[in-house]
Amino acid sequence: MTAAESQASDTAASGQPAVLRRQVLDDALEKARFAARVDAGDDGAALKVTVLSSKAPFDRTVGDATAWLAGAGIEGTAALNDVYDIVLTLRTAASVDRCIAVLLDPYIGAHTAAAHLDDCLKGHGLTGEITVLETHVELALPDDELGSAVTLAALLGAPGIGDDLVLTRRRGLRRLAERLRWLLTGAVGSVVPVTAEPGCAHAPERVTVHLTIGQAHRLAQCLARPAQDTPPAGCSG
Repeated sequence: MTAAESQASDTAASGQPAVLRRQVLDDALEKARFAARVDAGDDGAALKVTVLSSKAPFDRTVGDATAWLAGAGIEGTAALNDVYDIVLTLRTAASVDRCIAVLLDPYIGAHTAAAHLDDCLKGHGLTGEITVLETHVELALPDDELGSAVTLAALLGAPGIGDDLVLTRRRGLRRLAERLRWLLTGAVGSVVPVTAEPGCAHAPERVTVHLTIGQAHRLAQCLARPAQDTPPAGCSG
């Protein structure tokens, strides 16, 4: 789409009622896993979005929600319902599109990246605990003596990464986290924070990899390559 076509589309959307985007908004809420209820406004043209999710970027006050709408460039109003939930009223299709872009697209992107990474891990017999946040994905690999983390390193071209370490001790965990940080940073092309936690009687040792959405996609691409084609670093290229 050219810039002129995009501008024409935006202009057309600005004159269309929000209700025409109801299904699009419902689908985006589901993909983002953002809890909200969408109802038609009293005039049959607007949409009322009752925010139920704890992921909302504003407090449950009219003032804070109104300020967020203004700051995000979304034409709409905010109110409280009888049970003190924030209700956003969006009157145009353009305001719905803008709300999706600002509020939901980051979560949709994060969940897409997480699902891609999870599929690739499972393809290698690895099961990680993936937590999705707005701007990044956390991959936790908890097991005794961190076998999953060691296997991940081997898949990225560094077999035996922990052979000289005692992975039940803090020093060994710290060294493993450092090595994984360098390995993953090389693989995805930007710095990847890695933390390690010692185990206890009720939980095994754990390595947690903190990835941006783009890094999660690039790591998944590395893992999706056949083993013989996976270079030890620079998989993102």
